[in-house]
Amino acid sequence: MSSRHLPIRLGAPGEEISKKDLHAVIQRFKHLNQGRLQRIREFLQPRQHDFLNLLPLLFHQNHPLLPGFVSLETPAGIPDYQPNRQAVDTAKQFSKGYTYKRKALRYYPVESIFLMGSVGSVAFSQKSDIDVWLCHPAALPDEQLAQLRAKAELIEKWAVSLKLEVHFFLLNSTQFSEGTNTPLSSESSGETQHYLLLEEFYRTSVYIAGKVPIWWLVPPEQESRYREYVSHLLENRFISENEVLDFGNLENMPQSEFVSATLWHIYKSLGSPHKSLLKLFLMESYAAEFPQPMWLCSNLKKAIYAGTYSLDSMDPYLLIYEKVDDYLSRLGAHERLNLARECLQIKVMGAITPQTDSKANAIHEAFMANIARRWHWPEELLPNLLQRKSWTIEKAGAQHGVIRDQLQQCLRMILKITGNPLDHPGQNHDLKLLSRKLSASLDLKPGKIEVLTTRAMVYTKPAAVTLQELPYSGGEAWKLFSGKLPTLQSSLAQAIKQADSLLELLCWIVVNGIYSRTLQAQMLTSGARQNGDGEVSRLLSQLHAFLSLHLPDKDTGLEIYSQPNRIKASFLLVNWGKELPIDNNPQLFMMSERSDPLSYGDNRYCFVINIQKVSVSSWGEVTFQEYQGLEGVFNCLSEVFNQTSKPLSAESLRIACYTRARGRSICMRLESLFEGLSSHFSSGPHAQNGRYLLAAQAGYCCFRIQNNSLSYYLLENSQALLQELSSTQAQFSPVHFDDFVLEQTFIPYLYQFNKPKRLQIFYHHSSKHIAFYIIDEKGALFVRQHSGANPQQILTHYYVFIKNLQLQTKLPETILIDCYEIQKNSAGVVSCHSVDIRQNDSALDLSVRITADRSQGHAIYCNQRKFAISNAQSYLEVKQYIMNFRKTHENYPCHITDIDIPCELLGISDFAQAQSVHYLQYKQKIEDKLNI
Repeated sequence: MSSRHLPIRLGAPGEEISKKDLHAVIQRFKHLNQGRLQRIREFLQPRQHDFLNLLPLLFHQNHPLLPGFVSLETPAGIPDYQPNRQAVDTAKQFSKGYTYKRKALRYYPVESIFLMGSVGSVAFSQKSDIDVWLCHPAALPDEQLAQLRAKAELIEKWAVSLKLEVHFFLLNSTQFSEGTNTPLSSESSGETQHYLLLEEFYRTSVYIAGKVPIWWLVPPEQESRYREYVSHLLENRFISENEVLDFGNLENMPQSEFVSATLWHIYKSLGSPHKSLLKLFLMESYAAEFPQPMWLCSNLKKAIYAGTYSLDSMDPYLLIYEKVDDYLSRLGAHERLNLARECLQIKVMGAITPQTDSKANAIHEAFMANIARRWHWPEELLPNLLQRKSWTIEKAGAQHGVIRDQLQQCLRMILKITGNPLDHPGQNHDLKLLSRKLSASLDLKPGKIEVLTTRAMVYTKPAAVTLQELPYSGGEAWKLFSGKLPTLQSSLAQAIKQADSLLELLCWIVVNGIYSRTLQAQMLTSGARQNGDGEVSRLLSQLHAFLSLHLPDKDTGLEIYSQPNRIKASFLLVNWGKELPIDNNPQLFMMSERSDPLSYGDNRYCFVINIQKVSVSSWGEVTFQEYQGLEGVFNCLSEVFNQTSKPLSAESLRIACYTRARGRSICMRLESLFEGLSSHFSSGPHAQNGRYLLAAQAGYCCFRIQNNSLSYYLLENSQALLQELSSTQAQFSPVHFDDFVLEQTFIPYLYQFNKPKRLQIFYHHSSKHIAFYIIDEKGALFVRQHSGANPQQILTHYYVFIKNLQLQTKLPETILIDCYEIQKNSAGVVSCHSVDIRQNDSALDLSVRITADRSQGHAIYCNQRKFAISNAQSYLEVKQYIMNFRKTHENYPCHITDIDIPCELLGISDFAQAQSVHYLQYKQKIEDKLNI
């Protein structure tokens, strides 16, 4: 479509303006839009034409049999709209008896309808989405707005049945012109951009029905006086307010918007890099012209007024390329110019699909040929670009590097031109989210799996890949090749990708879309490995299942970046390529009832040599990390627990192990351990204070929360473990005993009775001695064995000792005391039975009280007699007195019944920190000296 008309000149404010000329401008505007609408039809299937035919009619009338019907009261009516024959005939397909009856309306709730974006360009295709602006008055009530939105959603669903992706945006032009953030399309962010997206609207929108933007009636030479000119037109009634909408103009655009727009287009480049690069070059050219950018929409308006416009010459993508070519040519940036040409070709020709008809193909090819001819492209450039269908993963990888560099260069150029005017970027919510998204997607860092921006453009995927190991003194490296290689002598320069580990390469294959169920994976190594090609294929399948579950199929938008970046799930690969020494050496091989893979058999072998972890974060990052040995196991599980989003679930961790004969048991052990840690530290009122004990080779490991993070420390042997259990606690600390921890003792069983604010006294009477186990109100353990004594007598003594401390307010009276006898039957089953304290046994005849002060030192009072303690002989004197006091002079152990000492001697700085075990331990310390 080509048009040649006489130029139109509208008078300046204060001058007479011809209404005929105003009408002519509107007609030229509509004429251009009709041409764009017809171009859209050329790219659509006949059945999809129904959407364009019915779109304005659906919002002009409510008919029960037409798509999108909500109710007869739904707001409907478009000013100056009269359905054409195509619209009425299409409506009759839904209702044979349909007839259109025109009604005079006083109020039109739908002011205008526009299509927005690439839909109005030669780059549009059947796969492109269609954004629709549905403009409504500012005064439309919320209830009616909700009905209008519901109708738009139903029409979107109807469009899906036509295989069209349509998005409606309800827009208040008054609100928008006042600067209120309003999304203009599915590819925009209202807070980061306003003026630049408005410029895109004026340049690309396709008018469907209703009011016309008054911006078109302001002559190009009057742009700087936009507000004054609009007032002149309306106040002097050259045009009626009922005929126009005012979205505003491009004056007073802040320079910072170039930065925010650049960030936005870099963000969009992650899914559509070539289209976004063109727009980034455009942003850069505008920024270079600031403060008076030569807007493309103004060039389009000038052509309308000059009468020299045509559909092809005013194509939005042609306008972009024309400006970008001029800008980059003047800079002498030939490499960037060639990239811009390739971006244009991919955007336009990429619309061609097997379903695209020959007419659409011809339009695209003629368009590109015209550009190549007009801008004198090298003869071989366009034919080379047309080979896009043969893109391989090698080319996609190379192009990704070029594109990433160009994205970063565009941002640097914009910041250089604008001087980085964003003094307070944290005040702009969208900019903050964009920065996080770009960092997550483009920043390279150790262990992060790079995702190609060009991965969707790979049309030729390899049927087979070769993974080649390259050992060196510092470790290993792996290279990925397309196809099967016969030997290790292949050229390393042909490699698609290199990584420090095989698992990293396999992740890269999956996240970049190379993997398929039929992909053949071959592994070439310089030495014997424990895993073969079959296990590589199996591992690839497991990785694909894991990553597909946790990586989003489509862009999830920006809101996810308003939350901290947390791990969603992790995949652990244990012992890949490793062989256990215990399996390789017949002398070490053994079967054992102690089957814990972390502490196996009498020699306490750990079967985990190393762990490779792949994690997926909430921001879409895939990261790799490796851990070595037993401490690596604990570091890995701690990090997974700490860094994974809560609540944790079975999906939070997946484990694979191909170790011969033991792989399944290793997986089950690590899974049960992580489940135990998750359960113990994620739920319950005292989860943050608990301890989790497990066997760790010849020693033990204690997990607990410190500084709000799960951490651990190793205990060398059982003695160190008992010291840990007897340690004082700031708060009640429940203990979980994993299997094989003190399993030959009563202690794990006794801790099942442990409760806050309760002190439990347990005893077990054997032929040799009486063992007492006391778990105090904060979970600290006190263990002591007594020989030659009556169990009830010792039990009563401990009971009275604690009661005395409570009576003297040295311990809280709220602590309750429970007493139990431990019994073990012939089958080895352990049980506990409650025991009552006999009141007559509590009246002890002799009180033995230890005292101390800072000036006079230690003393022991036996009833009222004082013994100053200065040396070992002093304790013998006390013991002798006690023996003489006993009527039978029996030589059973002496017991301290009361303690009155400074808090420092208990190892605390304030008596408020005291707990029962403090006194019990000090009591034992003195009693040991008495009973030598």
